[in-house]
Amino acid sequence: MPELPEVETLCRQLRQVVLGRQILEMEVIDAKIGLFPEAIGRRITAVHRLGKSLGMVLDSGRALRLHLRMSGRLLWRTDYHLPLPHMRFMLGFEEGWLLCIDPRRFATLSWASPSRCPRPPAYPLLKGDLPRISALAARRRVAVKAFLLDQTVMAGIGNIYACEILHAAAIEPECRACDLTPMQWERLAAVTASILKKAVRARGTSISDWHDLFGNKGENQRFLKVYGRRGEACPRCGASIERKSLGGRGTFYCPSCQR
Repeated sequence: MPELPEVETLCRQLRQVVLGRQILEMEVIDAKIGLFPEAIGRRITAVHRLGKSLGMVLDSGRALRLHLRMSGRLLWRTDYHLPLPHMRFMLGFEEGWLLCIDPRRFATLSWASPSRCPRPPAYPLLKGDLPRISALAARRRVAVKAFLLDQTVMAGIGNIYACEILHAAAIEPECRACDLTPMQWERLAAVTASILKKAVRARGTSISDWHDLFGNKGENQRFLKVYGRRGEACPRCGASIERKSLGGRGTFYCPSCQR
C-alpha cells in the first residue's frame, strides 16, 4: 500500500504536470470507481495530500479525492492511446493523460469539499502535535505499532515505515502505547520526521509494485534497516532481525535492541 512518502511523492510530481491545467476529458474503464462529469472543463487550482490520500482542488470549489488503497498508483503519459492493463480511469489534459492503475481495484475516487477536508500535519508526530498524540496514547492499551497505524490518530504511516520508526526509536512493537514514557515519545517524534522526510527525498520505497508518477521506482528500499530483512544482522547491535505477525501485519524488529 502506498504510504505517506509515496503519496507525497505523487503529490509533488502532480503539481509539476497538472496544476493550473484544465481537465478536458474523463474516461472511466472500471465503473466501480465512479464517474464525475462535473470535473470536465474545470482547472486544477491546488494539489495536496491528506494522510494517504490525494486531493485535487478544482476552480469550481469542489475537489477530487483519491485514495490509492492497496495497489493503486498514478501514471502520467504523453502518448496514451489504449487503456493499459488494470487501468481504472483517465483524466485528459492538453499536455498529457493521468492514468490510475489499480490491479486489486480497491482505490476510491470521490467528490469532496476542501472546507470539509481538514488537512492533517504534513508529517505525523511533529513536536507540536506530540501533546495530543501522547494524551491519546495514554488511554490506549493497544500495541504501539497498532497505534502508529491508526489512521484516525496519525494519518500516513503504514506497515513499512512503522517497522522502521520503531526500530530507529529502539521500541518493541508490542509495547503498549499507554506504557511509553515522555522520553520515548520524544524519540519517536524525532525519528518519525527524519525517516519519512528521507523516504520522500528517495521518492518512496519500491519493494513490490510501487512506481512514481513517471513510472520510476523509488530508492528508499536501499535504506531500510529492518523491514524485509529477517535473518540479517541488525545494523545497530548485530543481532538477527526477526519477523512476527502483529495485528495481521508482518512486523520486522530486532529482539535485542528494541525493548
